[in-house]
Amino acid sequence: MNSIKKVAVVVASRANYGRSKTLIRAIDLHKDLQLELIVCGSAILDKYGKTSEIIKKDGLKISHECNYLLSGSDLRSQSTSTGLAIIQLTDVLAKIQPNFVVTIADRYETLATAISASYQNIPLIHLQGGDISGNIDDRVRHAITRLSDYHFPASINSYN
Repeated sequence: MNSIKKVAVVVASRANYGRSKTLIRAIDLHKDLQLELIVCGSAILDKYGKTSEIIKKDGLKISHECNYLLSGSDLRSQSTSTGLAIIQLTDVLAKIQPNFVVTIADRYETLATAISASYQNIPLIHLQGGDISGNIDDRVRHAITRLSDYHFPASINSYN
């Protein structure tokens, strides 16, 4: 029986990587865990600094990349990008079959990850949930909270 647990971590932006870099390294170095690093969204685009190259320079192996981000800053583009992200992330997670999925923060990419993992009955770990921003992110955050199995908020206020 294989005791190694696969942990998929989805990094969709430079901020996601910065907030989870320590955790990603710990998973990568842990003898009982296998890191499946999924890099997508703005993290793979030149326009946003191509965080994927920073990740590689840091010595981490990217398992999969998903390019679902539409150009445009309107709400329709975000909604369409979310749908494309759900499709691509669902395919990647079905292929990897991780034991856990880690998602970070509260944007539409995070919601896509939460939906993809939840519908496949993969336990979801949500980092930095519970903040209040007063915009659409609040609704998205609450949806992700309901879809998540494990919660790691960044502060006591967020925990409450």
